[in-house]
Formats: sequence, structure tokens, C-alpha cells
Amino acid sequence: MIIDVEGADGSGKTEQTKRLFERLKKEGHAASYFDFPQYEGSRIGKLIGELLAGKHGDFMSMPAYVSALPYAIDRGSAREKLLAALERGDILVSNRYTPSNLAHQSAKLPRDEQPALVEFIEGIEYEDLALPRPDLVFYLSVPTDIASELIGRKEKREYLGGETRDLAERNIAHQDRTRAAYLRLAEEKGWHVIECAPGGTLRSLEDVHEEIWGIVIQYLTSGASLRMK
Repeated sequence: MIIDVEGADGSGKTEQTKRLFERLKKEGHAASYFDFPQYEGSRIGKLIGELLAGKHGDFMSMPAYVSALPYAIDRGSAREKLLAALERGDILVSNRYTPSNLAHQSAKLPRDEQPALVEFIEGIEYEDLALPRPDLVFYLSVPTDIASELIGRKEKREYLGGETRDLAERNIAHQDRTRAAYLRLAEEKGWHVIECAPGGTLRSLEDVHEEIWGIVIQYLTSGASLRMK
């Protein structure tokens, strides 16, 4: 099975993905960890890093149907590794996956044009590139103002030339629209929304992890009733 952890930039998704991966291994499950985009792991991943750093112009103004393609190709380059891990019987834990592409690209379009884009991206990733679909998707929901403050605390990133924010993270309006897209998609597709800052107060990392873990265990024991749409 594939478990995908999504979230607003600065929401702690990398930390939660790693905690889930380590917990699965500790509890005796074979598991593999994946991280997308593969900034250092593929040629196209490196290009995505350059695009987000603004090295090749304003990536954020690129049409959604076009800007979705590098992310899809990056995941496609990892297909054999994904399938090999599944064949071994591993539980795959991924820090972002196709749902990230759906939400971030949908944020570029009016609401009535988003379903067609979602169908386009899913067609490329799940059909043309034959990537396996995720079984569980978690969206770590954090209000944009809090997420922006958390982004500012990040360490400088090498692929951004020493900056802490990429082009998408600097664009607050885009962050707001992406959050709305995630919440809409979560309702439509059965993703699990984890409220990380109810009432504007951040929950502890351990508290969020335990909520995620509870859902994963429930899925592992009765997956049929929790399978996504």
C-alpha cells in the first residue's frame, strides 16, 4: 500500500512522514520512504528545484497544464522503485505524491476549470505513466498565516541558492488557493484532513502523529471500509 502525506508548506509534513515511516518499522512492518519532488534524485527533480528558485523565469505564471508536467515526469522516473517496493510487500510512505500536483496546479485555475485539470493530471500519472495510486492520503491543514510564519523558520535550502522560500511559498495568494483546493479534493476523494492548528494554536508533533497513526492502524485492520474514492 501507499500512504501519502500532504500539507501546506511549513505544515510539518516531512517530519510527520518520517515519523510514520519509523513507527511502521518499529511496529514490525516492512516500509519504504519516498520524497517528491526528487530534488537531488532525478534530472527532472533538479530542474523543478531550479524552476522553484526562479532560475528559468516566473514558474508560477506558467499555465497549470504545463507546470504539472515536470512533477508528473519526476514521479514517473521513480516508478520502477515504487513498484519494486510494493512487490517486496513494503508499505510505501511518501512525502508528497500525485495529490500535491492536483492541489497546487488547481490553485492556478478558476473553480469551474479545476475538475478537467484534475482528470488530466490523474490520467497522465496513473494511466499514461502507470504510477500506482495511493491508498491513504493525509492532508495536514494549517492556516496560511501560520504556515507562512513556519516557512520563515526553515533552514536555508541548497537548491534555492540559500533562500528559505521558493516561488510558491512567497506567493501568499497561491498558498490560500492551494489550501482551498486541498480541502475540496479531500472531501471529494476521501482524503484525511488533519487539523494541525485548531483555533490558531499549533498541536504538538506527537499529537498529530498519533492521530495519523490511529487512522493507519484502522486501515491496516479494516482497509476495505476506508479505501479512497
